[in-house]
Amino acid sequence: MTQGAAGGDILFAEACARRGIRIQLLQPFPEEEFIRRSILPSQQGETWKARYMALKAVIEEPPRSLVELGPLPEGADAYVCCNLWLLDAALAWGADKLRFICLWNGAGGDGPGGTAHLFNEVQRRSGQAIWLDTRKLG
Repeated sequence: MTQGAAGGDILFAEACARRGIRIQLLQPFPEEEFIRRSILPSQQGETWKARYMALKAVIEEPPRSLVELGPLPEGADAYVCCNLWLLDAALAWGADKLRFICLWNGAGGDGPGGTAHLFNEVQRRSGQAIWLDTRKLG
């Protein structure tokens, strides 16, 4: 399960697709808005969009949007809510099966609902987090 944003989300999903692993995209916004906000602003955004579309073409289920669950509470951040949705959906399979794998530099500068938020939530709820530190790759 992933949002499918540019970068690590797409890279991991592509690796899963090559291995025949089921992929489910759960996104904070309807797909068009998600692409506009979470893919296109990235460096080489059009390239990431093409990779996203190719990935989407090979997965079994269409992307799902947080709006399917109803309106967000007033003042709620869609990315935070989506991270919690992803985590709750994964935990529904059993906490013992949850493995959160993140490609991350360890910084918290990605804002509310970013990698730091989800990493901390996974640690708080299950401790099954695998962190690939981009500062040590090379």
